Amino acid sequence: MVGEETSKGVYLKMKLYHIFRPIYIPIIRKTENTRLYRLLYANREIKKWSVKNTHIFTYIEIETLNRCNGKCSFCPINATAPQRQYAKMDEQVFKKIIDELSEMGFDRKVALFSNNEPFLDERIIDFAKYARNKLPKAYLFLYSNGTVLTMEKFTGILPYINELVIDNYNDEMEWIPNVQKIWDYCQKHPELRGKVIFYKRLENQVLLSRGGQAPNRSAFSHNRFWKCGRPFNQVIIRPDGKLSLCCSDPMGVYTMGDVSKNTLKEIWFSDKYQRIRSQIQKNGGAGMKLCKNCDDWSGKLDVKIVPEQW
Repeated sequence: MVGEETSKGVYLKMKLYHIFRPIYIPIIRKTENTRLYRLLYANREIKKWSVKNTHIFTYIEIETLNRCNGKCSFCPINATAPQRQYAKMDEQVFKKIIDELSEMGFDRKVALFSNNEPFLDERIIDFAKYARNKLPKAYLFLYSNGTVLTMEKFTGILPYINELVIDNYNDEMEWIPNVQKIWDYCQKHPELRGKVIFYKRLENQVLLSRGGQAPNRSAFSHNRFWKCGRPFNQVIIRPDGKLSLCCSDPMGVYTMGDVSKNTLKEIWFSDKYQRIRSQIQKNGGAGMKLCKNCDDWSGKLDVKIVPEQW
């Protein structure tokens, strides 16, 4: 079994999280972007790795299509930015990833998206169904901007995921038409409370630096004492099957391996990963191109984002 907790324990933990999320999220949003929270979290992940050196990842993002139709000014791969070379994940590669997770008994978080709009991939519901069948105890979730999310897609994917987060990007803070329909539907279905989360977001705002790649926030003075826990607990897979360093590396500046050539475990415990983890432990990754310009763990997010209550 992956991790230190049993499947039963993780399932109960996720169930409680699901029930108390409406109360939990506003509190966490007020603290999770503080320097103290980030430091404690990063140190926890680094400690897990350092003590046993066998700590497997607890979070995985699978990007099946590297496209997003959003125009968010804070995103380095928004629809108006220079686009990545088009890539759509081969179905067999996706199934290989899920099958490996199943063999591992993976019961943690599985995101069926990364730096993309997942519903642009017409296969996403089938992929979610396959993942659910193979990973009954995993916590499957999606983030979407809602622009192409029809009622048919919405109701079609709900049986297979634990959580759907809809970010409604509008500088007037008004519902876009597609999201308005889903919001109205949810008002009549209180059983979806906690499973479907809505955020009203600004399309034009300054957030984190994304490793110095955010179009509207690139300058950052690196602090070697603030260390990032992401390479110690998360896996980010691009549509071509290659692993990025972290979720702030959509362009694949650092490619950690290729799941079409090696297993997830082989890549995760590879010398390349270990060298990067050692560098982060030593100086916070100050010598690495992305890490030295990244404030995801060193800075503070001034914009507070809280869910719409319903």
